[in-house]
Amino acid sequence: MLKRVVVCVAVAAMSTACAARGPARPAEPLAPEVGASGPPPHDSLETFIGKVRARSARARPPYSSAQTVEASDPALAAALLRVAARPTAESHRAAAGEYVRLRILDKAHEHLSAAVTIDPRDAAAWDRMARIWRDWGFPHLGLADASRAVYFASASPVAHNTLGTLLQALGRRPEARAQYEKALQLDATAAYALNNLCYGWVLDGQAPEAAWACRRALQLEPDLEAARNNLALAYVTSGDLEVAEQVFASGGERGRAQYNLGIVHLARRQYATAVKAFEAAQEIRPGFRAAEAMARHARHRANGGNEP
Repeated sequence: MLKRVVVCVAVAAMSTACAARGPARPAEPLAPEVGASGPPPHDSLETFIGKVRARSARARPPYSSAQTVEASDPALAAALLRVAARPTAESHRAAAGEYVRLRILDKAHEHLSAAVTIDPRDAAAWDRMARIWRDWGFPHLGLADASRAVYFASASPVAHNTLGTLLQALGRRPEARAQYEKALQLDATAAYALNNLCYGWVLDGQAPEAAWACRRALQLEPDLEAARNNLALAYVTSGDLEVAEQVFASGGERGRAQYNLGIVHLARRQYATAVKAFEAAQEIRPGFRAAEAMARHARHRANGGNEP
């Protein structure tokens, strides 16, 4: 069976798509989780979020090499010892999970490939590989893996949700919505699927439906930050920026709230206001690299610069 593990296509800002919850979720706030109602005319909301995701990723500090991590990370080292002692599909999958935690996705993919070689019906491994392809920005390459996961674990809400995130990334939103709804039929408490429904409705401009889905997700999981931010995005989409600000602030992390507000202002081409929000985020959270990078970009745009 597939276990509920967190992989969210996102974190502190607005999530484009969220998978089931668990330990693989990166802790650092990232820009791809936030969008806005008014991206520049030449950009769709999804295009704008993609650009912010790429810029935010460039702002992250580099991770140690896999070789160094293998020697210094106790959990990974233990998982690799288990693989060496007993190379089963389960042990390879566990090692892959540790690599995912460390965001060393190429090594994770290697272990997952070994897992499905040993057990071609390992739905959890197929599901995780599909999410890696999605997170690498190649959802079309993960679609077959996600379909295999659904085939071998048709009663898994996680597998249907993952397939939905790939379909959504490919712009096939009605098909994605059907997969999220299937996940909810299998598990009415799947807040991650409700969050994804919310975001899809935001992209379709259906703010009331989006707000309902995100509010329901937060009722189920009050700490699901992606749903809180997507709820704010739904209010931005409907033109109620004041309520959106209140929702952002209700998360309790002021630096994160200011960062998300900055993204909203940036998307609405309110560059000077965006700079102030990003600077406020840096003051509240010194060393907030994503906020620093976005403040620099917003200043560039405020001074008449074009997209780099």
